[in-house]
Amino acid sequence: MYPLTFSIIILAVSLLIIHIELYLSEVRFYKETEKSLKQEYYFLSSVKEIERIFLEEDTKISSGELKFSDGNVHYRTSEISNSVYLITFSLSLEDHREITAYGYFDLEEGKMFKWVERN
Repeated sequence: MYPLTFSIIILAVSLLIIHIELYLSEVRFYKETEKSLKQEYYFLSSVKEIERIFLEEDTKISSGELKFSDGNVHYRTSEISNSVYLITFSLSLEDHREITAYGYFDLEEGKMFKWVERN
């Protein structure tokens, strides 16, 4: 009877270890997803704010910073032509990661027409 009980215990422990490993991998996946979604949200919010500033204000902005709960977005603009501006966004997150993105804003269309992310 002893070997049967021992093999059942080993089987139960093995199944428990497998389930714990699956749970931990899901937790890691959810944390990475949360970071990615937060990054996208901060960039989208920054783009909308920059578009609003460009459309509402007569003076053109050169640089600035937008603060969020878990990070900051620094932006810098440079004029490519009379109606097109290159805006460089640098997102600094709490975990000390820095992501850089570039947006091209057209004053005549009143919107961002190209977006490129680095890192």
